[in-house]
Amino acid sequence: MARTVVRRLLVEHGLGGLAELGALAASELLGNAHTFTPGRDVSLTLRWRFGVLRLTVFDEHQEHAVEAGVACRAYRREALAVLESVVGECGGIVGLAAAERPLAGSRLWAVLPREAAERYAVL
Repeated sequence: MARTVVRRLLVEHGLGGLAELGALAASELLGNAHTFTPGRDVSLTLRWRFGVLRLTVFDEHQEHAVEAGVACRAYRREALAVLESVVGECGGIVGLAAAERPLAGSRLWAVLPREAAERYAVL
C-alpha cells in the first residue's frame, strides 16, 4: 500500500521521475521499522525541498543499554544495506539514528536528489 501511495503522490506533484526509487525507499524503510518494532506505530513523511526528496520514518523501537544499542543499530543498518547501496549509487543517502527527544524510538531516512531518478533508471 505504501509503495502505491508514494508513487501516486510523487506523480501528482510533478516528481514522477522519482516515483519508483521513492516507492522502493519507502517500502524498505517501513519494512525495517516494522521488522524491528512489530505491532507498534510507525509513520512516514515525504518532503520535497531545494531539489531533494526526503523520506523519513519514525518508529517506536525500544531503547537499549549502550552495548546492546550499538549491536542493534548495526543489525538494523545491515538490513538496510541493499537500499543504502542503491540509493548511494543514485547520489542519495540513507540514515538511521535514535529519534530526538521528546520523541522516543528510531528515525530512518532516505534523501534523493532529483538526479537520482536518472541514475536509478540505468542501474
